[in-house]
Amino acid sequence: MAKILFDSKFLHQLDSLKLVSKRARKVFFQGERRGGKPGSGLEFIDYREYQVGDDYRYIDWHLFSRLEQLFVKLFAQEENLRVHLIIDESESMSGGDPSKIDYACQLAAVLGYIALVNLDEVGSSTFSSQLGKTLPSRRGRSQVFNLFHFLEGINAQGKTSFSFCLKEFSRRQRKAGMAVVLSDLLDPEGYEEGLLSLRSRGWEVCLLHILEQNEVRPIEKGEVVLIDKETHQRIETIIDEVTCQRYEQELRDFFQRVESFCQHYEINYLRVLTSLPLTSFIFQDLRKRQILK
Repeated sequence: MAKILFDSKFLHQLDSLKLVSKRARKVFFQGERRGGKPGSGLEFIDYREYQVGDDYRYIDWHLFSRLEQLFVKLFAQEENLRVHLIIDESESMSGGDPSKIDYACQLAAVLGYIALVNLDEVGSSTFSSQLGKTLPSRRGRSQVFNLFHFLEGINAQGKTSFSFCLKEFSRRQRKAGMAVVLSDLLDPEGYEEGLLSLRSRGWEVCLLHILEQNEVRPIEKGEVVLIDKETHQRIETIIDEVTCQRYEQELRDFFQRVESFCQHYEINYLRVLTSLPLTSFIFQDLRKRQILK
């Protein structure tokens, strides 16, 4: 069970960040006929001759005094984003120090906080073999406590059905937005169909692949017993340098397949080790990949 404890200095640093959406945020104009949803990032872009029905408040009277002709100002405004944090709470996420589930919840708390203070709409869901709990989407800084409380109640247990759960999630949602999926991707049935179900229904997807150090480079050597956390299957084997090299090559091949798949379907994909300080991942990696700015 994750404990979401951030000091005021850290939260103040997060206040300067915002989530970047390449698809979900729509640009619309104000100064013609007013419409659309309120959002942030209002920016003047151009002038147009006044037409009947235009909002007179957008007439540029300084321009009129010089040209004796009515022009309205045109503005671009970003629509508030709808963010849903989808967290893998299967038993395999309990591994690591800190555990993958704790790291995922801390990371989800940070991203949710950033979205809420920017007046984006934030919700969250968990999954293992089935869809788990859901926090309905809400907007505004006042919802931060509810989000943190929800994340603190998440425990890693059960098997994984990654694609089944994401397909079920996308089927239930009436409106798309940005889906941030946090998972270790440890499902023998694969991940592709689940991610495709989100993309096919209009979701912009950010996949955060959570790993622990032992998964990248096994520490134990010699005769060992490997136990699957979810199926509890036991395998007796010998780990030597040759075995480690073969394992690492298989892992690199797996990473390459995930990267290629995500690139092809325009899914933002990042890997992170739980040993990496959360602040480094947020202020360096996520900003470098333009998930945050």
